[in-house]
Amino acid sequence: MTLPDYLHVDPKYRLQLRIDALINWGLLIVASLIALWWIPAEWRWIPGLAAILFILILLVMLFFWAPRRYQLTGYAVSELDVHYRTGALWRKQTAVPVNRIQHVEISQGPIERMLGLSRLSLYTAGGAGSDLAIPGLAKSQAAQIRSQLLGLINEPDED
Repeated sequence: MTLPDYLHVDPKYRLQLRIDALINWGLLIVASLIALWWIPAEWRWIPGLAAILFILILLVMLFFWAPRRYQLTGYAVSELDVHYRTGALWRKQTAVPVNRIQHVEISQGPIERMLGLSRLSLYTAGGAGSDLAIPGLAKSQAAQIRSQLLGLINEPDED
């Protein structure tokens, strides 16, 4: 069995990963700094240390994790399957047979909309555990893949 030629998602996905990290870890940093005012003086080193730790984690996320995750995220669409791979630390490869796809959806969150990105979601007969979402696609690319998949799904079987 040969592996498909994976295509990269849009380069703006790297920026989306960085913005997501800034929001998530930034909230923890702010919460730690706010805690400095509410905690007695002898215990203030705990939220201070937590804030420093969260800042270090944020720097790793921004400069190492986001570029690595972008580099390893890819997809491939064939007449038989849709393949998706991701993971900076834990790698995951998923293949969904086209004949299992029941519904294809394009969605955008606020950050994706700001960057012109979309998420293509494939829903299958197997339930939530067998569904697939491909983030970081340009809006036009997501629409093109959706049209391609809908064409494959709606083709009559040749006997």
